[in-house]
Amino acid sequence: MFKAEAVWLGKLLNIQPRENLSPLLNIGSSTRQFRENEQPWTEGFIFGPLKQRGIDVLHLDRRTGDGIDIRADVLSAGELPRIRSFGPKSVLCCNILEHVADPAALARRCMEIVGPEGLIFVTVPYSYPHHRDPIDTMFRPAPDELARLFTPAEMLTGEIIDTGESWWNDVGKRPWILLRPLLRLPFPFVNFAGWKRSVRRLYWLRHRYRVTGALFRVPPAGMAIIDMTGAPP
Repeated sequence: MFKAEAVWLGKLLNIQPRENLSPLLNIGSSTRQFRENEQPWTEGFIFGPLKQRGIDVLHLDRRTGDGIDIRADVLSAGELPRIRSFGPKSVLCCNILEHVADPAALARRCMEIVGPEGLIFVTVPYSYPHHRDPIDTMFRPAPDELARLFTPAEMLTGEIIDTGESWWNDVGKRPWILLRPLLRLPFPFVNFAGWKRSVRRLYWLRHRYRVTGALFRVPPAGMAIIDMTGAPP
């Protein structure tokens, strides 16, 4: 998560009433080390202020680790009752949709977790290079496409966030990473797909990363959640 993205989310969270947020489930949370040391702005702008407001935050991830409260595969149907038993009223689904084979299934699962009138905070890359974790489907939606994915939830806000950063920021910290695409440039015939991904990095030296951010509210009870996955109910 970029700092500008965390700032945007923090402001959006701050204006929501406490009773509409707590408990908040952070899907794909990673560890406390990652949140507080590798990306300290997430603690500074998101989780720290939530704690100060007395909002319970539950961190969920597929792996175990310090600071992970719930170990579960959020897309596993068998895990859904256990996840819902924690009673989350809101969900953070940040930078995950591009890493699952079926983003519609994850959107539906978020709606199922929070239930009627629950809130779902979403960020996903809009303009960003390929990055595996372990896969990247290159899902790069604009807000209107994201709104269709989360149908029938209402999109309360949606925008494209300019992060103010590019690959140049990474090169400034580790100049040697620039050598890989430069050295591969004359050899497209050696693993052409890998060559394209590597050389494409040069484009991001001058083009800034952008992220789509949105807030959704699940419809009240009685309005069905449409299954966008194509799977039987």
